[in-house]
Amino acid sequence: MDNKKYRISVCIIAKPEEDISKCLDSLEKQTYPYSEIIVHRQLGRFPELRNKVIDKAKEEIIAFIDSDCYADKHWLEEINNSFKDRTVIGIFGRVSYEFHGKPPSVSTRIISNEGNDTMTANAAFRSKLLKEVRFDEEINYLEDVILAKRIKEKGTVNFNKNAVVFHQYQEWTFKSAVKYAIKVEDFLKANEKYGLPINKLGFIINPQHYLIIFFPPSLLIFHSIRSLKDLKIILAIYIEKVYTRILIWKYAIKNKKIMI
Repeated sequence: MDNKKYRISVCIIAKPEEDISKCLDSLEKQTYPYSEIIVHRQLGRFPELRNKVIDKAKEEIIAFIDSDCYADKHWLEEINNSFKDRTVIGIFGRVSYEFHGKPPSVSTRIISNEGNDTMTANAAFRSKLLKEVRFDEEINYLEDVILAKRIKEKGTVNFNKNAVVFHQYQEWTFKSAVKYAIKVEDFLKANEKYGLPINKLGFIINPQHYLIIFFPPSLLIFHSIRSLKDLKIILAIYIEKVYTRILIWKYAIKNKKIMI
């Protein structure tokens, strides 16, 4: 253990016209100072954009926060504390979802991390190692899970429950719910390339999905409906489940694999 105070580069990826003022304001209120903030505004594939920001980062620690999140005031202080152990090369922090008193429904897009996942919405790594390992640009989604698997070969990656960011309230749109299906292609690639277990990829082997496909009214059992918008999202979710299954079967036929 040491008492070194690390210089930290905070990296944010944002859409060109996205308002990230709440995120930036939270960084100005930190109990531990950042050394630089790098905001990269561009549309594109997540791993490519993340590699661009790490190439720009100059400091010893690179910290990621998503543009639709904002940080607890002790976030950077907790990140610094995490690296006092010299064997630690990376950490993932807690992502707490903000409901603002709104009861969740099928339209609520909940993004959180209580220690079961690795998410670049709240993560930090030693710069030298991150620049060496980098994000795999062949696979768009799961870039954080894949990075964690690869970088753990270099040292210890911990979860720090006290390094907290808050994810702002977000809702699904019809289009975004349907497009969610294409993520399965990257899940399948990740299984093939990195051996991520199929049983970890919930929507590949999932009896609930078959129940929904063959008995659509079951969606009303699994999801809370509170508005007309919710009914539209229910339709989008049904389309997404069918589309996902088609993509899985297409992949299985192409690669001559048996997949449920």
